[in-house]
Amino acid sequence: MARQDEKQRIRRKLQEKAVELAAMNRWEEALETNQQILGLGEDVDTFNRLGKALMELGRYSDAHDAYQQALRITPTNSIARKNVARLDALLARGFESGQVHLKPRQQVDMRMFITETGRTAITTLVDVPRSPAVDALVTGEKMTFRVEGRNVYVIDADGTVVGRLEPKLGQRLAELINGGNRYLAAIAQSDPRSVRLLIRETYQDPAQRNRISFPGKLGEAAAYVSSLRYEEYEDLLDDEEHTDEIDVVDEEYLATDEEEEIGLEEIEQDMGDDDDGIEE
Repeated sequence: MARQDEKQRIRRKLQEKAVELAAMNRWEEALETNQQILGLGEDVDTFNRLGKALMELGRYSDAHDAYQQALRITPTNSIARKNVARLDALLARGFESGQVHLKPRQQVDMRMFITETGRTAITTLVDVPRSPAVDALVTGEKMTFRVEGRNVYVIDADGTVVGRLEPKLGQRLAELINGGNRYLAAIAQSDPRSVRLLIRETYQDPAQRNRISFPGKLGEAAAYVSSLRYEEYEDLLDDEEHTDEIDVVDEEYLATDEEEEIGLEEIEQDMGDDDDGIEE
């Protein structure tokens, strides 16, 4: 009995380490840690974490195999099924076969988005194309902006447009960027339904000192950040034995499909009324 307890203790420690490494985008180490956990016994959650690490490393065939192993254990597992479908699409389009070439992804430490109210936002992109570039987006992937008139386009490392900021927010940021402000952006969530983007103001031009980038509740995205790295751990919610292993879970699995975009509906009026800037 003591030996079994010790094995469970080691397993829990490794699971905590795997989550921590994922939060820091240290995917090679996360991969090794999850492989160690499998050495102590197979389970769905570990295969899902393994698949996530392999996807982040661009090893799509291996990730596909890992998720298939999760389905072998639990055929109804929604995380594995979702990612197998996504990987089927990527592999069919030539990823890992030499037909499609992408520049190395530049990952952002998501903790950088935890900042004071008004300087961080989360939004859903519009005009997102169906393309290999969009299919390959991963959480934490760094994006850049291209301003064209009142529109702000979101660009990946290859220079490919993956979407556009919704009009009200786009117009506001276009003005602020043209006025000298600078912003950091990263993918918060990407799936066949939508692409969500985190944005943080990294520099405020002195000429913009009386304007808040994201007034009102749109700035509450910082509270959302800590959950974003854990989209693969949904099943831990349903297992009371594991509830202490992680303290946050991606809001994707807590909200209903009808839940409103964080802050956007409530902030539209604020944005419309702030043509002349907001006093801090």
